[in-house]
Amino acid sequence: MNEEKETKETKDENIIVPPKVNTKEKKDTTVEDYFKGGLFVLLGIIIAISALKFYFTVDSIIYTWFKQEYVPIIQAFYNLIVIVVSLYILKSYVLKKKEKK
Repeated sequence: MNEEKETKETKDENIIVPPKVNTKEKKDTTVEDYFKGGLFVLLGIIIAISALKFYFTVDSIIYTWFKQEYVPIIQAFYNLIVIVVSLYILKSYVLKKKEKK
């Protein structure tokens, strides 16, 4: 590894170039990697569809279980809970990504 800094001269100034750092070599992608990626995408789609169906099912359960005058209040609390949980999951995911870097 060349630890010394190289100096390149231009017309008016000297530019210091940091030493070259070896980056991680990328592993060749295999059929197994493509299969795992496709499976991950497929399961993500299935989970998203199930989450949407669950969301709308709870909405119809609210109409069934509660009196008509309380439905908007219960729906507001339910939507608030969904938003808070979604934001928490997004925050946790983003923080995990930042910690890994």
